[in-house]
Amino acid sequence: MDIKISDLLKIGDHIEIEIDNGESFLKMKSNVVSVVSDDRISVAMPIYKGKLYPISVGQIVNIVFTKANKGRIYFPAEALDRMEKGNLKILVVKKISDLKSFQRRNFFRLNIILNMNLEIIEKGVLVKTIPAITKDISGGGLRVIAKEKLSKHTIVKCKITLDNEVVEPFGEVVRCDPQPDSIIKYDLGISFTAIDEHIRSKIISFIFKNQRKLRKKGLI
Repeated sequence: MDIKISDLLKIGDHIEIEIDNGESFLKMKSNVVSVVSDDRISVAMPIYKGKLYPISVGQIVNIVFTKANKGRIYFPAEALDRMEKGNLKILVVKKISDLKSFQRRNFFRLNIILNMNLEIIEKGVLVKTIPAITKDISGGGLRVIAKEKLSKHTIVKCKITLDNEVVEPFGEVVRCDPQPDSIIKYDLGISFTAIDEHIRSKIISFIFKNQRKLRKKGLI
């Protein structure tokens, strides 16, 4: 969604700031203090459990808001500066990626290779486990390669280890493309269909953590 911030936000608009705290994904209320430019806004420092939440300069956050006829929208942003205006604590953030709608297909995808297992479920029963390797992962699904073909709409449990913790979201195979020139023969797209929000938060936190590492190395 290639739209300028200034086209959608104005002073006083209510927003949410989503933050990866290393274990979960915090959602905190705030509001727009000023629209600095097409890619920068200043916002009120959010409050969490009755106290100001100390967002650091350089931290990556999601700015989330709702617009009539457009639904919920978000964009990843980097905290550029902290300041005070009277008694108000202010955070200046810069958009670092295009605005996106809150749809599963629009979760940020991290290209990463991870060993994992796909448990094939039929009529609620585990019938087979096959090894796979991730190509990318997002809060809405993942792309993997495997040696075995899986039919579209196959239900699978995706067992992935993220930061020494196993997560097990259920998903549905949405495509299976043959890779004739590869020893690993199939490229599969899997959309999460049954996933607790705290598990999704862990996945998103893992993605943001690795995204920050890549940004520090100048790789994205």
